[in-house]
Amino acid sequence: MLICAPAGYDKHDRLAALLAARGGARLVQLSCRPGSPSAFWRRLLTAAAPHLGEASPSAPRDGATDGEGSASSVVPTLRALLDRAPEPLTLVIDTYEAATSTENDLALLELAHPNLSLIVVARRVTILDSPLAAEPAPVRVIGPRELAITPDEALELAAEHRVPADSQLRSALELAAGWPAAVRAALDPGTDPIHNLARFALHHLELIDENARHLLLAAAQLDAIGLEHAAEFIGIGVIEARDAARELLELGVLTAVTTPETTEFRCHSAVRAALVARAKRSSIASRTELLLQGRATRIEHTAPLTAFRFFCAAGDYAHAESVLLRSFTIITDEGPPSARTLRAVPETALVAHPTLTAALLFLSLPDPAVPPSGLERLIALWQHGLQQRAEATGRGGAGSERALTVMPDQVRLADLAQHMILLRLLGRIAESQSYATRLEALMNTAYSSDTAAAPTSPYHGSLPTFYREIAATALAAGDLRRARRNLERLRAHAERLIAAPWNGFPYGSVRTVTDVESGRRWLLAALNELAFTEFIEGDKPRCAELLAEIEAITATTGASATGLSWVGGEVARAHLAYENGDQGLLDTATERLAPVRDRIEHWPVLLIAQAEFRRREFGASRALIELQAGIDAARRSGSTVDTRGIRGEEPVAGTQQANDSLRVGLGSYRAMLCTAIGDFARAHDALDQLPPDTSQTRIERARLALFEGSPVEALLLAQGISDATVTKWMRLERCLLSSVAAWECGKSDEAFAAASSASALLAECGLGSTLWGLPYAELRVVAAAAAEAGTDVAALDATLDAVPVPARTKRYERLTEMEQRTLAAVADHHSINESATALFVTPATVKKHLNSVYRKLDAKGRDDAILVATRMGLLTRS
Repeated sequence: MLICAPAGYDKHDRLAALLAARGGARLVQLSCRPGSPSAFWRRLLTAAAPHLGEASPSAPRDGATDGEGSASSVVPTLRALLDRAPEPLTLVIDTYEAATSTENDLALLELAHPNLSLIVVARRVTILDSPLAAEPAPVRVIGPRELAITPDEALELAAEHRVPADSQLRSALELAAGWPAAVRAALDPGTDPIHNLARFALHHLELIDENARHLLLAAAQLDAIGLEHAAEFIGIGVIEARDAARELLELGVLTAVTTPETTEFRCHSAVRAALVARAKRSSIASRTELLLQGRATRIEHTAPLTAFRFFCAAGDYAHAESVLLRSFTIITDEGPPSARTLRAVPETALVAHPTLTAALLFLSLPDPAVPPSGLERLIALWQHGLQQRAEATGRGGAGSERALTVMPDQVRLADLAQHMILLRLLGRIAESQSYATRLEALMNTAYSSDTAAAPTSPYHGSLPTFYREIAATALAAGDLRRARRNLERLRAHAERLIAAPWNGFPYGSVRTVTDVESGRRWLLAALNELAFTEFIEGDKPRCAELLAEIEAITATTGASATGLSWVGGEVARAHLAYENGDQGLLDTATERLAPVRDRIEHWPVLLIAQAEFRRREFGASRALIELQAGIDAARRSGSTVDTRGIRGEEPVAGTQQANDSLRVGLGSYRAMLCTAIGDFARAHDALDQLPPDTSQTRIERARLALFEGSPVEALLLAQGISDATVTKWMRLERCLLSSVAAWECGKSDEAFAAASSASALLAECGLGSTLWGLPYAELRVVAAAAAEAGTDVAALDATLDAVPVPARTKRYERLTEMEQRTLAAVADHHSINESATALFVTPATVKKHLNSVYRKLDAKGRDDAILVATRMGLLTRS
């Protein structure tokens, strides 16, 4: 049996209990003292022989050689004596740390005998507690874990000492980690437990020599320290450093952690805080930065998070940025701790090392406590830093080919990625998309997916961020194919992390997020963004499946998507709400998004979802009011996304809104609502603010032409939209518009074919809300005629039946020239007689034309008719 633990673990109390349990068995006890191995064995033979029926060997003569009393001669002698022993013997070897060595430990194992119970008590041993000690006899090891005081036992001791079990005591006991000496120190009366631990720590400094003192103070400031590093820092030899470490291990203030590569030493938590404070006032304080840099350099490839923090603490921001470039995801996965590290970096360093700013912005975006002004400040610093770096490298422009070709792969990737993201946040989507193309091409060229996913590749720690940001840029540009491709790569990468996590990070890493946990976070990120992508595509069933998968993973693992990557899924959920008529879905999405609404890139699409739900309940006019209120609120809140250019205002100078698919989507939605309520003038204004060649703009121009009574123009516009440039959602809109327009042009076959295609898409995608933007009565006529002609429009019929009454859009009949002139005269002159005089007709004729106007415009009277006609552009607003 081996009872092995540092000082203060009550080893002799456990020994006494064991011996008491053995009763009157013959007992031999030997206390070791420093000396040669042969001296230990001669003393052991001298102590044990008389109890084995052998006369005590004579004392070794002066000048005796080691061979005369070595293990090789003593062990066979003792075994022979044990063979003849009349009864078993218990042999206790105490303070064995003074004699332990590989040779002595192995020789003790060879003493194994049925007549011998051997108990070794030591503060440390060489190999006696290792797997090598399993042969020739098993060794029962009682170590610090078995000797430690449990939390319940510690609280019982506190009650005996009448120490209140308050938060300070609980914190002190947690730091003591069951070390009996530390627990007892914390319970000393007269002062608080934390202060007691500080005294306990400083007391140890008085017990050790200078080398050990410097080693202990250095270890307290690090996660761990190796012998070579310790020797280098203290200025001593490795052998001297080893001796100092052994002294500290025996005292318990250091613990050893052994890996296949090396053994390193960690300061015990009970004494760390006080020793860190003392180190700042010691002779090594002036070299703390060197200490931190030395440790960080040794572990930057195996424990990047720890190295990053040490480099930052040392003010070595260049090396910190280098680590961050390789391990961006690993470091930002840690969230608040990494944010605290980065917030301590001065602004001058953030500008000089823009990757640090990028990480701080990444961590600040999901934090509601950081106001929009703080985010804008970080974006400005980041932009300044990237520009400054471009100028310093003599580039002709940010990310120029000349500069990129001389960069290491990981730096090139990071440079492209940072420019891509920054330009996207600034609204310069076309430029951002260009960087995304180059970034994806470089990743595809430099590494295959398998190689890039390997833990030792320069991309392993940043790949998830690259995939997700390329996808986000593609979504902003409306490139769903690229978005889906990179999100699927992100999903595959995350699944590999979960299935085969890398165990390469040593105990020295301060990571709290494992590869499995990180994989789950990024898997949820991929699924949320894929749900949003499928919503944009118009695949409602697939979107719902992905959201259900997200909910299942979250419920079973408790994981959450990283950063703001979950936002897309919640926006998609909000859109499913109006499609399904489920207020609960909308409430859930709105509640989750509320804290970060002022900083999400998807905010235009969220506004559409909320407006569509109001449209379902109250009609298009209410939806338009809701939409405008949301746009105004976004402007007032200081949203980081520019809102101009979507409400008839001039865009901000320098922004490029023409290629922003989300902005175009919001503008086209506003145009559609204006068309649906007959406000053709505002619809034209809204469409004039959009790029003319996008599919969304063309669809809305076709819709406007149809509602204005120009079916030929509507049909030509709709048929001019290519399948290659549209989503399922847009194809469905185009088919519905084409069916009504073709019917009104007398092209029944084309109308029925378009209606059939629309019906098939409705059956596949279930996007019933697309019918809300078409004249309901006219669409019903086309569907009925198609069904009568034998065309399969069952899904269209069923969806028409399910359209909520408030969402059924009415198209006003076109006024004749005389009806329009009559309404204009009434608007100018107010009275029937004056209007008749101005028109050179009788009052009865005016009344007849007004009644026809009221019927066609579904107006309740003259003022209502004037309002509707003005919206339709039939009357000037003046």
